[in-house]
Amino acid sequence: MASQRQHHILLLEDDAETLSATTGMLEELGYNLSVETSGLKALRTFSEEPDRFDLDLLDHGVADITGLELAQRMRRIRPGFPVVIYTGYLDTPSPEQFEAAGIGGRVIIKPATLKELSDVLQEALGGWARNGSRP
Repeated sequence: MASQRQHHILLLEDDAETLSATTGMLEELGYNLSVETSGLKALRTFSEEPDRFDLDLLDHGVADITGLELAQRMRRIRPGFPVVIYTGYLDTPSPEQFEAAGIGGRVIIKPATLKELSDVLQEALGGWARNGSRP
């Protein structure tokens, strides 16, 4: 499998402190990043170049759109595309709602450890590669 350095993640996070910590962890893991602080801007960025990204890591609680709704819109553009929801809210949508959006169990509760983040992202990217799409 290709190294993480080749994977490009679109990160959506609107909290400056969490953004700094998450960006640092993702860079330590070797991922290339594009960062947005607005859900609608993240959707626009993804829509303009959907093949540029290998995975979306989306904050569920941004002000302009939920991570779940954003994931659904992005997956209409690229069906089956790996999305991970990153949330600090314990009252996130139900597992059934995430499954219906095609996200499955790919939810990380903030604050996450480096290992938690790494494990979920590797699983999501590995599944994408096994489905015959680019890793």
